[in-house]
Amino acid sequence: MDENLTDAIVMNLVARRDKTQMTIAKLAFAPGLFNINEPLMFGLPIVMNPIYAIPFIATPLVCNIIGYLCTIVFQIIPPVTLDVGWTTPGFLIPFLGSGGHNPLSLVIGVLCVGVSTLIYLPFVRAAAKANIAREAEAEAENN
Repeated sequence: MDENLTDAIVMNLVARRDKTQMTIAKLAFAPGLFNINEPLMFGLPIVMNPIYAIPFIATPLVCNIIGYLCTIVFQIIPPVTLDVGWTTPGFLIPFLGSGGHNPLSLVIGVLCVGVSTLIYLPFVRAAAKANIAREAEAEAENN
């Protein structure tokens, strides 16, 4: 799933006081919708960032478990059988990949975006607080 889009969504919801994260989130939202994640990966950065390491690893695991449960265990959506382009928005991949015949696949895709948002939420808050404190410290040091 598209966890970097989720990260941009959460930043737009939570990190309003952190100007750095808000600027990056606004710039990264449109490319993130189409799985172009470099603005967040290296601009935020998510790469080599200890705060974002846990949700960056946990989000795909949880979304893949949800997909496994929905396709193999409960069989409520068909498995993905069609190759969908890499720039397809993440929440559309289960729907289009299964032939576009089962609207529940779209619901599961949106569910995964929601779950990813909930996973990222506390970590974005922590990163915003750390950035605000760092900026206040640097401002006090300059004065």
